[in-house]
Amino acid sequence: MQSQNEPREPAPAMVSTDERSSDLDPIAFGLSLGTTMAATIGLVGVLSRYGVAERWRLLFADVYPGFEKGQGGTVAGTVWAALDGFVFGVVVGWLYNAFRRSY
Repeated sequence: MQSQNEPREPAPAMVSTDERSSDLDPIAFGLSLGTTMAATIGLVGVLSRYGVAERWRLLFADVYPGFEKGQGGTVAGTVWAALDGFVFGVVVGWLYNAFRRSY
């Protein structure tokens, strides 16, 4: 047991001061963006079956092939959105790290 007069050891740093600590993990960013986009498109697909968000479904149907009303169309749109979001997230994460290192 430590007495009150003895100096305490400093607490370990919670944040690393390593230069790489502020890099963005492109795969993790891609997965999070892909998951978010898939959930959004899936929600639009489900809502469009009830007459809500039909304009959004039509807009996204121009981008994601097979995104139509019905369960199969919702699954197709969701898969396309997950893939699109993942690739976009990986590219943005990679570019962020590249630009960050150059400055």
